Amino acid sequence: MTTTKATPRFTGLAAIGALMALALAILACGGGTTSSGSGGSPDATKAPAKVGDTITADNVSATLESVKKLAGDQFFKPKSGNQFIVVRVKIQNKGSDEVDYNPFDFHAQSSSGNITDFEIAPSTYKDNKELDSGKLAKGGSVEGDLIFQVLLDDHGAQLTWQPSFFDNNSDYVWGLGL
Repeated sequence: MTTTKATPRFTGLAAIGALMALALAILACGGGTTSSGSGGSPDATKAPAKVGDTITADNVSATLESVKKLAGDQFFKPKSGNQFIVVRVKIQNKGSDEVDYNPFDFHAQSSSGNITDFEIAPSTYKDNKELDSGKLAKGGSVEGDLIFQVLLDDHGAQLTWQPSFFDNNSDYVWGLGL
């Protein structure tokens, strides 16, 4: 009786598959990077980015350029205890492929965890630079405003960014500095 030793046929393919799964897991857990306007590279366990800081994820950079308070008007008033704010963001495509951007990628989050979408601008908003949706070509950039409603004096309020090109639940975060 002759015995033959079984050898794994797909060892190389299994190793490649395992490496690909690991790379996808890293991306799904927030493989993006954060950099501040001063060139630092904050770690995920540190405080959120600040106004002026840039966050880069998969060759797309988003910068929270400014946060300003905005008065309501006769038709659009913030809820009792809230205020309107205008956040200006700049998005840049640093990769070689076209990327989508969308105002629905951004949300305001209160310190108690309430997450809200952007609001319709009251007539007191005069800049006429609201962020729309679209695509950015290689090297392209866009800048625009989003209006949110946040609690008065919520010093822990944040702007979150969940780029639509990631189909996961990773949020990138800036403190609003209110």
